[in-house]
Amino acid sequence: MRWLKLVSEIGLLLVACAPRLPELDEISKLQRDLRVLLEKQGAQSSLFMSTALELARKEEAFAKKYPNHAEVPRLLIEAAEIYGTYFGDASRAVGILRQVDERFRHRSSLAPKALFYEAFLYETALQDTAKARERYEDFLRFYPDHELAKDARRSIETLGKPPEQLIQEILKGRLTLPPQ
Repeated sequence: MRWLKLVSEIGLLLVACAPRLPELDEISKLQRDLRVLLEKQGAQSSLFMSTALELARKEEAFAKKYPNHAEVPRLLIEAAEIYGTYFGDASRAVGILRQVDERFRHRSSLAPKALFYEAFLYETALQDTAKARERYEDFLRFYPDHELAKDARRSIETLGKPPEQLIQEILKGRLTLPPQ
């Protein structure tokens, strides 16, 4: 019983002595602000856009300053989503996602999401089916049993096919729609 109490006290002491990172506090505040702005003003408002850009830049700066911090993959993915979704800068988003894939592959549970999202951006936003195929195949090679593996296989199967052909394949039963 005394050991349990001692271990608990040491754990609390370590947590209490852990350095606070003011950058994470700033990022958290910007994330909250962004959610409120999205709800109240929408994604097209200038205040939302400037806050989103500030958040993405702070997340990238945090990743550079603390490259091995556990929050880096999550922050970089969020920055990529901001650039890709709100600023239409899929190339920049892909570059950030590539960092997550290369630096955190098999070390973070978010690395597969980054790689899949990168492939998806190549497919949809950048219209680069060759690069999309390469990244989807990388995804299947590194994460064959991941929950997104089925989606990666389906994406490879449909890459570059015009909508009319996909509809015909669905009607003929050669291609199935994903369950909703």
